Order: sequence, then structure tokens, then C-alpha cells
Amino acid sequence: MAEKYEIKWSKVGNQFVELNSLNDVAISDLSDGDQMIYNAAMNKFVNSSYQAGTLQSTYGTTEGIHMVTWGGIQRPMNVSFYKQKAWVEILYVSGSNIQEPWDNWINPTTNGLQSYNITDAGGLNYENENSSVLVVPEIITNLLITAKTGKSDPVRAERAVDCSHMSSVNRNEFFDYFTGVIPGFEQVNTFGISGNVGNYDTHLGYRNGEVQTDEWLVQDGSEGQSIGQPIWGYRTTGNASKRGAFAGGLPISPTNVFSVFATNY
Repeated sequence: MAEKYEIKWSKVGNQFVELNSLNDVAISDLSDGDQMIYNAAMNKFVNSSYQAGTLQSTYGTTEGIHMVTWGGIQRPMNVSFYKQKAWVEILYVSGSNIQEPWDNWINPTTNGLQSYNITDAGGLNYENENSSVLVVPEIITNLLITAKTGKSDPVRAERAVDCSHMSSVNRNEFFDYFTGVIPGFEQVNTFGISGNVGNYDTHLGYRNGEVQTDEWLVQDGSEGQSIGQPIWGYRTTGNASKRGAFAGGLPISPTNVFSVFATNY
């Protein structure tokens, strides 16, 4: 029978754990910085796959509002999990006003994104108004767009698209825009449906080299440079069938909320 030793100064508490139960994974499966956590149901330590110092190493797998250091200060943020990573929400829209971006969270002077309807504690406001946007300096590594069924809901995995399919140059434009580094921009033939490579366009207040105040599209609905109904975003002019505010191809509403999440690892 394996020797047992008392473990002290541990979240496990003063329990006896067999030392041969500590390694449930081969050393080759571990990465530098991975953390081991005690699984009471399995009665052993397991590899969490969380990297120390990241969102997920701090919040584990508990979704919801947590205090998060983001933009240099601690603030309440909606933490959610998608593709084995932790993400925080930086924008949501639940109203059908097709002028929402220009009315509230696009700076008319710079054409850049700006914070809107932020609480005194520095987080998104889920109690008042139909949208809330947080734009602060932060090094992020990926961005995702999702259509949720409620304002403060987590990422809806079956209706989410992230930027991992893009080239690093195109991804970085999205990262810089949503952290306030650059103003509006456009990309042609770069955005795919469901995170796949495709020939769909992005027009975030910009088209053909000029500032636009009638389009804010993460993803257009037509391939190539033709104009289609937005899949993710807004269009206020043109053919009636191509105007509106959309999240995942359906009108934005309190039960189809347009949302942007970011991660930092």
C-alpha cells in the first residue's frame, strides 16, 4: 500500500492523498505554467490546463460577473468560457435601434470606438439602456462575436464566431479597434461564417477608403464586395432588405443580443 502524507497549506485542507494519484497525465502532456487542481470527485490532482496569470487560472470554470483586472484596474466583468478559454464581455447590444453605434459608441470626430454606459465600478451596465461598451487599453489575443439570449448571459457557443481563422494582420486590426488603438477600418474577403475562411467583408464605419456613417459591419452577408444584409452588425441606408441591426443573421433584440468577448491568452 502506498505511503500517505498529510498535505498542509493547501486548498485541499488537511487530507491524506496517495502520492501516486497526483499525476493523472503524462509529463509530456503538461505545458510550462500549467496548474494542477484537486478534484474531489476523482480523489486526485488533475491537470487544469490553465496557464498561470490568465483569466481562466483566476476564475476556473465559474461563469458570471467577477472582479477582473482589465485595462489596468479591477472592474466587474462578465466571464464566460469558450473553446477551453476564459473570455470577458466588452460590448453588448439588446435594442433594435439601427442608429445605435453612431448615437452612442462611435466617436464622431475620430470614427473610433468609445466606452458607453459604463457603471461607476468600471464595468458594462446590464441594468440600464440597450447597450454598453468598454474600450480600454489591453493586450488581447482573440476576439469573438456571439448572439446571446439575454444581456448578461455567457457566450452562446452554437452562435459564436472568433477571429482565430484570420491572418495575424487581420486579427490585430480587430484587437486594436476594440481596444481603442485605431479608428474604423475595413477588410475585404477575410471574414468567414462560423469561424471558417470566407469571402465576406468587414466595414466598421469605413468603406472604399472613406469614413461611413451608415455601416458598422463585423460581417456582411454577401461574398466579395457586393452589399448584402448584415450577418453581424448594422446598415442604415440602401435597399430595405439590406438594412437593419443583426446578430448572427437575425434582428438584434432582448432575446438575440449582439455581444463581443475578448481573451488575453
